[in-house]
Amino acid sequence: MSTITISFDPDNPVDVAQARAIFDRLTETPATNLDPDVIRQKVIALLRGYGTKRTEYIRLVAQAAPGAAQYEDLVAVVGNAKAVGGTHSAIERAWRAKGMAGPFVMTDDFGNSSMDPVLADIVLNVIHDVIDEPDPLVAATF
Repeated sequence: MSTITISFDPDNPVDVAQARAIFDRLTETPATNLDPDVIRQKVIALLRGYGTKRTEYIRLVAQAAPGAAQYEDLVAVVGNAKAVGGTHSAIERAWRAKGMAGPFVMTDDFGNSSMDPVLADIVLNVIHDVIDEPDPLVAATF
């Protein structure tokens, strides 16, 4: 059990909004507690518009689960250190915009990134089924 203290001025609308945002975050259901089919559809929607660099960033982090993808490897995939931060931020915003709680990718103090192992399995399956092999009949032809 954790104890959290939130102080805010109930007469200040900005303070009330910030406190409400904290309460909302605390009551959201983590992604791994949802139906795997729901998570799969959200991951498909997330990846649908992404190019190679963001997809490879996500693949690298998912493949490392339950460990962490090394920062140097992420920089090599994305192109430079500044792009890693921008990529991570954009992915997190898009994940939350899909109504999902909790982080999609977690980053430690050294820039290494990790993902929940259950989510990583779903992500790798989606990448394989939707990105790598979108039409198995075409892939099977000679």
